[in-house]
Amino acid sequence: MTKTIVIMRHAKAKRPIEGQPDIERPLSEAGKRSMRATLCDSLAFWPKGNPGAEIWSSPAERTRQTAELLTAACKQKGIDTGGDFELLDCLWEGDAAALKEALKATEAETVFIVGHNPFVEDWVRELTGSRIIFATGAMACISVDVDAFGAPDGAEPDDGRAFPHRLLWFAQGPISQRWKTLVTMEKVIAKAVDTVHEREDAFFADPDDAETMHKLRVSIRTLRSLVAFVRPWQDRNQNDAANADLRDIVAVTSRLRELDVLAEQARESSDDTGELVAFCEEQAAVERASVMKALSSKALQKKLDRVSDELRSIKWKRRYRDEGIDPDEPRRRFDAMAEELQRDLEALDFAEVEKTHDVRKQAKRVRYSAERFSAILGDDAVQVSKDMTAHQDNLGAICDARVNIDIINGFALNELPEPIAWDLALLRAENETFLYKTLRESR
Repeated sequence: MTKTIVIMRHAKAKRPIEGQPDIERPLSEAGKRSMRATLCDSLAFWPKGNPGAEIWSSPAERTRQTAELLTAACKQKGIDTGGDFELLDCLWEGDAAALKEALKATEAETVFIVGHNPFVEDWVRELTGSRIIFATGAMACISVDVDAFGAPDGAEPDDGRAFPHRLLWFAQGPISQRWKTLVTMEKVIAKAVDTVHEREDAFFADPDDAETMHKLRVSIRTLRSLVAFVRPWQDRNQNDAANADLRDIVAVTSRLRELDVLAEQARESSDDTGELVAFCEEQAAVERASVMKALSSKALQKKLDRVSDELRSIKWKRRYRDEGIDPDEPRRRFDAMAEELQRDLEALDFAEVEKTHDVRKQAKRVRYSAERFSAILGDDAVQVSKDMTAHQDNLGAICDARVNIDIINGFALNELPEPIAWDLALLRAENETFLYKTLRESR
């Protein structure tokens, strides 16, 4: 009697964990997604008019989960499996004789069999004589003559047919690494979202510490950099919306950070009498109260909640959701960003205020992307960023000096106490001297 079997290797599993029984090892997230994306295509050769089948699985967790995905794919393709599957110990034990007996005993004419290597490859070779390499998620359809299985002891009939079974079709498993790249980027971004919330809590817990605001801003800018990095693959509307919300959130903190930097410079100035520091800290305190009110407002909290929800459930463009991402593609994007930054740094005229500011932000995007996405970009990407640290520090000092000058110019010095007005003028001159020397040395 002839029956049809589709023997399948389970999808990509998680790496073993010390102390965890191998039978409990589950599928990785990339393994699940790669199967969901490709199983229906793998079943494209399924013959019309053969609507029913049973599904058998090893009792191991990774095969059970694969069988669940297979059941869903069969339903989508109109293949009636009864909505469930049967667990067979012989598939975990690699007992070919017991499996043959099960096939002889079942009334089903078609059976899906989800198992493990090396048993899957070995059994296909035993049945067909074909040596096929099964990647995770691969499946082979074979027409088997169950009468040729012979007696219960496994003896084959001596009828001159070395391989009485026929390989009908084979579908190789997906490259799960393509989906692992997506999963990794999602995890990195989700962690960055968590960091923003943690830093926001830290700021509200100790708003008078300038470092809490600085860290909050860094966390938001880091998240914006990561969102910018994944833009080619993410749903464009979702990416744009998240970036706009993050921009609005960080914008309300800019003035406070600038005043904190000015106060820090005042503390470090050898000419300061103490009154200037107090004045700068008072200005920062007023702005800090305003920032706390803005950050706790319903409008900004709604934006932050929306960003959190969207970036914890990233929508990828259909092409990448269905096919994954070439693991080399993120590195190509990073290299292009780093090369563009290097060209802009070499061509930069520090006298161009806006361009200097833009290149500074560009350098931060490269740095944050390299550090957070190192798992998919490689450790050498971090080194590329570190090699530009001196340039980034210099750009930061230039931009801070210009902002300090603008802030001081915004004060009505003639209305301030003379000692404070004098110290502010000296501080402005210090920043102007730094800019003058920097611009002259760069030419």
